[in-house]
Amino acid sequence: MTSAPHTGHIVVIDPATHTPELDCFNGIARRSTLPTTYHLPALHGLDSLDREKTAIAGVVILGSGASVHDETPWIAPLGHWLLAQAATEVPLLGLCFGHQLLAHLFGGEIGLLWDGEKRRGTRIVHVKAPSLLPQTVGPLVISHREGVLRPPQGWRVVAHSDDVIYDGLADPERPIWGFQPHPEATAGFVANNQIAVENPENAFALGHRIVGGFLDLAVRKWQCR
Repeated sequence: MTSAPHTGHIVVIDPATHTPELDCFNGIARRSTLPTTYHLPALHGLDSLDREKTAIAGVVILGSGASVHDETPWIAPLGHWLLAQAATEVPLLGLCFGHQLLAHLFGGEIGLLWDGEKRRGTRIVHVKAPSLLPQTVGPLVISHREGVLRPPQGWRVVAHSDDVIYDGLADPERPIWGFQPHPEATAGFVANNQIAVENPENAFALGHRIVGGFLDLAVRKWQCR
């Protein structure tokens, strides 16, 4: 959906390297009360993002098969673009790869977990992110082999699990959050990524609340500008 020049909108960045997660974008767009735009930097470059100059109410960065350490031509420019948004206090939400990229950009360390084994499925995550939703616990969909080994200095842990200490992080000064699982996951996402999920409605519920909390916060911040 294309936004009017002065209408606040949500920018959704899908760094997919093979199959775009369009179902995830559609889920976010349906939950957002603001217009949304969709960008595929790994597949189509950053031209569409470079045209996003004004009226950005929030940015969501989805997962990817890429690593933040890959020397691909789109990762560094995407990082510079995100840092520019952070400098103007635009709310940012990173999910899986997006979580790792934000932590990396602000000085955190990213590396392999579990000796490089890729884990798929769900795990029980304890979430304490007051700005986005009340303290809660529940399943979130996962599909990753890398994670945050050391968070950026001063960042708060807002989600943890038995498997991953830094399942969620937040900048204490700027409206920036990251979650290692896939709160944006949908039926289409788990099918694309061959993830076995029991009781999908329950598996997606907490994640969608996290994303919804971010979208609501972006609206409130936009209305206060």
